Amino acid sequence: MATNSAVPEDNSDANSIIICDDAHYPPVIKYFFSNLCIDVEKNRWSAKCNNCSANVNDTYKTTSNFIKHLKNKHQPMHEEWKKNQNVQVKNKTQPQINNIFPTTGEKYSMNNQKQKQITNSIIQNLIINMGLPLSIVDHISFKNFLNDVDAKYKPINRRDLTRVFLPELQKKCSSKLKEICAQAKYVSLTLDIWCDRCMRSYFGVTLHTIINDKYKTFLLSFERLEGKHTSDKLAEEFDRIIQLYNLKDKVVRLITDNASNNLAAFDNIVLPGFDDYFENISDDSTESDSSDKEDDDFMPVPGEEKQLELHQTDDSIYQDTLNSTSEEYLRIPCFGHCLQLVVNDGIKASAVAISSLQKVASLAKLAHTSTGFSEQLAKFKLTIPRANRTRWNSQFLTVKKVTEIPTSTLNSILTDLKKTDLILNSKDRKILEEFVSLFELFDEATVLTQGESYATISLVAPTVLGLLFDLERELSSATLILASLCKALIESIKARFSGLLRHFEIEVPFDTYSMSERFSDLIFLIAPLLDARFKLLWLDNLDTVVKLRVLEKIRGAYVRFFSKINLSVPQNMEADVPNIADVSFDIIMKNTDSLTKRKCLFPYLNKNKKVVSEDKSKILIELDAYLCEESREPNLLFNKKHLYPRLYELALKYLSVPATSAPIERVFSQSGFIMRPHRASLTAKSVCLLTFLK
Repeated sequence: MATNSAVPEDNSDANSIIICDDAHYPPVIKYFFSNLCIDVEKNRWSAKCNNCSANVNDTYKTTSNFIKHLKNKHQPMHEEWKKNQNVQVKNKTQPQINNIFPTTGEKYSMNNQKQKQITNSIIQNLIINMGLPLSIVDHISFKNFLNDVDAKYKPINRRDLTRVFLPELQKKCSSKLKEICAQAKYVSLTLDIWCDRCMRSYFGVTLHTIINDKYKTFLLSFERLEGKHTSDKLAEEFDRIIQLYNLKDKVVRLITDNASNNLAAFDNIVLPGFDDYFENISDDSTESDSSDKEDDDFMPVPGEEKQLELHQTDDSIYQDTLNSTSEEYLRIPCFGHCLQLVVNDGIKASAVAISSLQKVASLAKLAHTSTGFSEQLAKFKLTIPRANRTRWNSQFLTVKKVTEIPTSTLNSILTDLKKTDLILNSKDRKILEEFVSLFELFDEATVLTQGESYATISLVAPTVLGLLFDLERELSSATLILASLCKALIESIKARFSGLLRHFEIEVPFDTYSMSERFSDLIFLIAPLLDARFKLLWLDNLDTVVKLRVLEKIRGAYVRFFSKINLSVPQNMEADVPNIADVSFDIIMKNTDSLTKRKCLFPYLNKNKKVVSEDKSKILIELDAYLCEESREPNLLFNKKHLYPRLYELALKYLSVPATSAPIERVFSQSGFIMRPHRASLTAKSVCLLTFLK
């Protein structure tokens, strides 16, 4: 039997072993050296060069000295050997494309219908809708999957995806948008600027219109905005979009936040006592909507109003599109932002509630960190929702949910867990119930006014009056503990919506916020009239004399607004309108019902009222007939446009205006999802493409 090693006979080399079998040599030693000898005691080995017979030694299992010898003495031979080795390794280890995709026939051509169908499905469903990384198309496992799906399919690569397929899809979408814009008679736009995690700025615009009596929302543009956000640059980008989609004579209103640099004032509204709740909690969804940060918690002195918003309040930027008048503005403020700023003002006056809210925050945190507490709650089919730092109403809902847990149940669970310090006493309960009562309608209004499939501009004026009257009723209670909070909310509403409240002869502060005057736009009075849910019901709580003056103002605005519309009404349509000149425009119905147990933002919508008739010769017959309609279906004017062609035309124009800039902010949220931390290397162009297509 052949031996693999031998010990020298002389005692001097007793610790050396000569390797006779070269099967386990390193390749370089096996090819260039022989007589490999290992010194066990010194942990070294040596061998004789086959070319020059030189003896080379090195640390055991190390080949650096052997390679150095070859490079110094026999470099050409060593280089040639290395080339041969590389070819052998490549041929041995590199997977062959034929092994991955066995040949089962020819691949589809790029114009093949099945090829296009699979490619479009990958792009639309996986890349755009699911937000999977672009690199998935190059992954070997994904290619294996595609081969199993259809062996004839020819996989696309990332380069073609970003340079060919996505740009082509963008062109198709832009072309479709142009068709939609051509079909739309009136449009409104929301506009904002956003920064991604890499601090790159983007300019976004959404379009809102009514087509075939359906509310439609589209993303018109999402482009990189480089350099400082000057008014000239914004104007240039805005004008480009208007020209691209031929919207010059169609824009009704432009909705933006109150001033992009003021977003920080409510971006992270945290309820008192919830600071510890959010400690050590990272929220990847938190994105800065603007690169500028500035608080909006002060009242300007006279003469400083125009300085508050810099270029954001300069309508001359967009003047070519629509000329503002004394009663109409091109740009109106985002109602949602103003509402959140009111909430923020109230929160600053919530010192009395801090102790009670801290207990709620601790209970909420315990529910998501203690399995014992969460299991006990689950036994009673109870949960405490997780609060979100970026949405104040999520924190409010957490407070509301805790107050709904029966006192005996919560106290029993906390006692068993030895968490008696978190038990809510009677005073805590009273404070929290008042807190929920004061903010409940703000939460309802926040959700309602951000919708996209129904009219929202018509909600603004009824909401402001509803909130103000509700807070004044709350303040009249002699037992109200959170009176300072209630007063702060009332004062903030009067300051931030002063332009609107002056229409109702409500006393407002002399010094207000610069954008608050834009709520004097008569669109906020006309829109509820065109919404059959409201008509004139929302004015019921006003004093009778004031209400008459407001109604006269609405009537005048209705006539003036209609005079701006070039509408030809066929005479046969006039015959369809019943002759009811007796009907009074000013429907004076005082609702003296007491508050229901559960508060409602628009309680009058649940009650049917009879219309009081009185001869008013100057009232338009069509408007009177509409006001006499008992139906309160939201789209009444759409369903009966043959009866009310003038009102229908006004509805098409003004009800398409959104109350908030929430639509463009939703786009930014999607961009934040696309630009997740582990995808921060996406190019700005890819971010724009994926956001636009999503």
